[in-house]
Amino acid sequence: MSSSSTYFNHDTFMDGTGRGKLVRQVQFNSFQSNNKSPCEPTLTNLKDETKKKKHHRKAKIVSIDVQLPLPAMIERNTPIFISCEQFPEKYISPTSLPIVHWSKYHGRNISFYLKDLGYFSTADRSDADRCREDFRYLKRLIYDIDDTRQLKQMNIEFDLNIGSAYLNPAEPSTSLDALLWWISKHKTSVINNKGRFTFDFIAWRGTIRKIMSSLFNQETDWRIGVIRYRDAYFFHVFHTETELSIEFGQTPMEKRMCYWGHKFEDYLCSETPPLFPSPKKLFSLVNLATLGVHTLLYGSEIDACTKDSILDEEDNSLKTTVNFMNINSSNSKRKKKQTFVEIKVVYAQNMLDLHTSTARKYAKWWSQCFLTGIEQILLGFRDDYGIVRQIQPLLIKDIETRARTWSSSSFLAFLNDFCAFVRKTITKDYFDDDQTVYLFYFSPKEKKIKWLPSKESTYQFLPEWFTSQDFSTSDITMSTSNNQK
Repeated sequence: MSSSSTYFNHDTFMDGTGRGKLVRQVQFNSFQSNNKSPCEPTLTNLKDETKKKKHHRKAKIVSIDVQLPLPAMIERNTPIFISCEQFPEKYISPTSLPIVHWSKYHGRNISFYLKDLGYFSTADRSDADRCREDFRYLKRLIYDIDDTRQLKQMNIEFDLNIGSAYLNPAEPSTSLDALLWWISKHKTSVINNKGRFTFDFIAWRGTIRKIMSSLFNQETDWRIGVIRYRDAYFFHVFHTETELSIEFGQTPMEKRMCYWGHKFEDYLCSETPPLFPSPKKLFSLVNLATLGVHTLLYGSEIDACTKDSILDEEDNSLKTTVNFMNINSSNSKRKKKQTFVEIKVVYAQNMLDLHTSTARKYAKWWSQCFLTGIEQILLGFRDDYGIVRQIQPLLIKDIETRARTWSSSSFLAFLNDFCAFVRKTITKDYFDDDQTVYLFYFSPKEKKIKWLPSKESTYQFLPEWFTSQDFSTSDITMSTSNNQK
């Protein structure tokens, strides 16, 4: 059966307000007309069929208009490197970690085991009060990602510009507070009988990917604060001047393309998508990975789950362990089909237009999915107007197999070396070391990672509400028994 879904309006090309056709039309074999009249854009564009009272508020235009179509060849501006005052080239740290060509790390067989410990939803990663241990912000695909034939036959026109006038997407906060909130609720799972954490490192997945990408990053530096607390190393990104100039120097065109990615997620996960997305509302997994002798706990934002996923709060299916005894055995059978998928928009007509063997942006896609055990990406192929007319799944193992300018083993080997470097550098606990924060800095020009200790208040990222908690075994056991009564 052929199907057609249309959510397309030429009027939105100019201002992105979505005035006009705001309701998706779905056609199966015969055309169904839409007689609904245009309406003023509000946060709720669909007619309320229930008697429940709705509060409409007018959306404000916040973004600058973009002239469409975009040029077929968008000239990429090379980031202007701004020297980090803390780490000038002349600064020599007591020790450093040199970074060699990726091929030097290739072939080192570093074991990697992965499992899901938990999950949570949050409307703000920097606010522990806005975290909930549920699935409220997890999106579900409305299409069967495994039915490749049906996906290819679909005749769709997704206008990614609708609502773009009302939202300027921003990067999520680097704060660890949401993860610390989860740890506080699961002390029995992450604290041993000596009151020490059972994992070695804790971070957001994006921080780990930032470290891994140092292998081929030649343009931007990074700065990561590290605190050793109760034998675990906490990672927090402190953006460098170069990173801030890139983020705040985005052109309207770059902001529009960023918006397209968020908008595409809504099309794939809702028959009646809202006027504009809510990128701050995130669902995250809590992953536990064993890399060689190191154990990493990190939070991973999830785009969506598959259409057939069973998300029962009492179901343990979410906590399935995925073992990678050998990172090259990607074709080995898994115990359970993966539930989660990544969603991406690309400028291409089909899969043949993608240069997955050489373009290193696919290395970032691979690391993003690999660290969370995601096996597939659902791609949307857009044109110069920001219209998606075809969607198709891409297997992560295919990206890895085709790669010619990087390898999975090189990424894991380098990450393993960095973890060992941090553990060798920081030998004292936070409160035994006069509350010292260690700043690690990657210099793309020198191709090395340097560090320095700091006691500045700016870098004290562990909140007092977390460090003041009683992590003793007796306190945890007592609170657990009270909860069971």
